[in-house]
Amino acid sequence: MEQLIELACDASDGGYFHSDDPLQAAGFVVSHAVSALWQTILDQNGFGRFAERAAPQLICWESRYGWARGEGKVSEHETTLAEVLEPMLATPDMWVAFADAYLSALDAVARADPGTEQRIWVSGSDHITVIRKDRARDLSRWHGMLLDHLSETSADDRLDQLVSHPAFAGPEVTFMGARLAGQRGDLARARTLIRECLEELPGSYEFLAYANEIGADLPSRARAVVGERTRWEARIPGTSAPATP
Repeated sequence: MEQLIELACDASDGGYFHSDDPLQAAGFVVSHAVSALWQTILDQNGFGRFAERAAPQLICWESRYGWARGEGKVSEHETTLAEVLEPMLATPDMWVAFADAYLSALDAVARADPGTEQRIWVSGSDHITVIRKDRARDLSRWHGMLLDHLSETSADDRLDQLVSHPAFAGPEVTFMGARLAGQRGDLARARTLIRECLEELPGSYEFLAYANEIGADLPSRARAVVGERTRWEARIPGTSAPATP
């Protein structure tokens, strides 16, 4: 099952098959397969072994936007692996133990990332930074869950390790840092960090909503996006502006 899931994850990005969407053609729902695998490991081996195996798999397999390309029956049934995992962590102690296993797995991932001498520059960014940004994006739903379950608890320090972890880069992990600062009452830092997020992704609805929530000043590009959306919605009442990439 692990090999099938890994093949499916690779196939969603690569050109391994002639089919336009191999997962749709095979009727293979990655999140369903992962749910069955993880539940079996948990039932047969106990929570400790489950956390040890599932944490690195979560990092490797998670996809914020799913695995199937385009619309279809398979994509309709997909969910994030964070949502698969959440009900399996039934107690506060389980959340802490899994967070520790997750941080340990992240350490291994960061050590395995290519070093400076192996970096390849792609569109103005080195390849490893792109990988770390994508990783932070794909795991953002899971990170939000960790923030909700560990913030203001005795395990709060795990969140500090997470937002500064070298396995991540980019605005998604900065956004988590902003939310963490906001929950701790440090609004000045939260506003600074959300501005950094919006400098890079000025059209993010999530970032803009949080900036509005904490009263942060918007960067000029973000203000322009908000103005354009307002004009769009004024021209066509009852509709929302198209999403900005």
